Amino acid sequence: MIIDTVDSNFLNFRFPEKEGFLYGFNLYALVNGTDVLLIDTAFRTQARQVKEALTSKGLQLTHVLLTHFHPDHVAGLAALAPEITVLGSQEYTRTLTKDIKQTVTPVSFSGGFSFGEFDLSFTPAPGHSPCSILIDINGNYLHAGDNLMSRYDGKAILPWVEYHEIAGHISSLELLKAMNRGKVLLGHGPALLNSRDINLAIDDRLSYLRSVLNSSGKCSWEEAIHGCSCEFTGKEFFEQLKRD
Repeated sequence: MIIDTVDSNFLNFRFPEKEGFLYGFNLYALVNGTDVLLIDTAFRTQARQVKEALTSKGLQLTHVLLTHFHPDHVAGLAALAPEITVLGSQEYTRTLTKDIKQTVTPVSFSGGFSFGEFDLSFTPAPGHSPCSILIDINGNYLHAGDNLMSRYDGKAILPWVEYHEIAGHISSLELLKAMNRGKVLLGHGPALLNSRDINLAIDDRLSYLRSVLNSSGKCSWEEAIHGCSCEFTGKEFFEQLKRD
């Protein structure tokens, strides 16, 4: 685990990929006095390490905000206290398949949420999952969840999406691009910190998804990535998509 400082009272707990595993994890922490809001939990191993690191600094994990409810983002809740406040999309029941001890409090897509010096607002971004959200942090950073994924070596990870959700994923990526942010945080991989890299990452994924959708899922791998500027990893996601 590597701990980076993103900004004042803003930490990134980074877990690089292990050998044989496609992606690593970013868990972002907002600090308010001694209280901490953690964005996503990864699995129990990662959540436990983050909790121990915070405790060693005299900090207490009080809130968890989830970009979506896939196991690699929520399973770590099992390592955290049941009284922790868990926030996420009201659509969480469509994705969550694990029993968790904590009650989920749906975020407001109109009212936002304040945590110390941090003002958070939320935008639904279904596609990768029905409950995916974009998280705006002080109008400065935008957490894209798994709408964009990459490895720490810089290699782009192919979008994971079920075939019937491709149109939704495309719409969410188009929305992300229209928001025109200069700093985008990811659940997997390094942050994108300039508009050129952000737009290129979005355009490559849009090209792939549109190719699959326009061919009714009958295109070859070469046809699917023909318009992409990057070399995607995660081809198994394409094979799974074709089977679906």
